[in-house]
Amino acid sequence: MTNAPITNSNESAPDERDYNLPGSLPNRKNTVTAAVLACLLESSHLTGMESVFKQSTTRLSAVIHYLERDYCWNIDRRDIVTGTSDGRIASITTYWLSQTAIAQAFETGARHWIDKVNAARAARRKQSDKCKADAARLNTCRKQFKSHDPRQGGLWGDI
Repeated sequence: MTNAPITNSNESAPDERDYNLPGSLPNRKNTVTAAVLACLLESSHLTGMESVFKQSTTRLSAVIHYLERDYCWNIDRRDIVTGTSDGRIASITTYWLSQTAIAQAFETGARHWIDKVNAARAARRKQSDKCKADAARLNTCRKQFKSHDPRQGGLWGDI
């Protein structure tokens, strides 16, 4: 076999070695997916609430699933409990990459990719005022054109 792994006779479980290299880096750099991965590659632990403020997304678990499924990243997670400001205890999940995966990613040029992601996300943030104004305009239009069935009247006969 030409591609057989080299075995070390001193290993106690040679068949249990992990041959998976870290996953691939997304091509598009101005996305939430790229921003989450860049944050994880910089040795950060990330929770859903942190992702709201850092990456402007409430769907961190979906992004993590996407990174694992489509980009083959092995992302570690743990459920933790935290006290809330309204006096409850909430269970949340924190996500991170292993130091081995981070080191392997940096050996393959992750630092340059992270810098490009940060620059692309900063450029996108400059458009936020325009996007907020466009969203407000679109929401105003939606209020004016409520969708209703013309065959259905109101409760007291008015439309």
